[in-house]
Amino acid sequence: MAGIASVDYSKMVEIARAVYENPSLLAEFERAPEATAKKINGFEVPTGFHLHIADADNKLYPAEEAGTFGAADRSQWARMEFRAGYKTVSLVACA
Repeated sequence: MAGIASVDYSKMVEIARAVYENPSLLAEFERAPEATAKKINGFEVPTGFHLHIADADNKLYPAEEAGTFGAADRSQWARMEFRAGYKTVSLVACA
């Protein structure tokens, strides 16, 4: 796995574009985001991160529940993410 300092943002944009241009990839991405990203262009997920696609409404695929904004029963939490996108779709890497 790659480290965050060596992320290829152009590959992230390519993945977002691929999903934008071929919406059927979204279902595949929901089942296996890291494998689908790698299949599209060899993208390496940074160590400790996982992937989502975000649509124009900022809905994440696959969905992430409490990790996005916390929950009343979690007194502390943290989230780090970075995104790169094409038009209304972005690839989100978060930890």
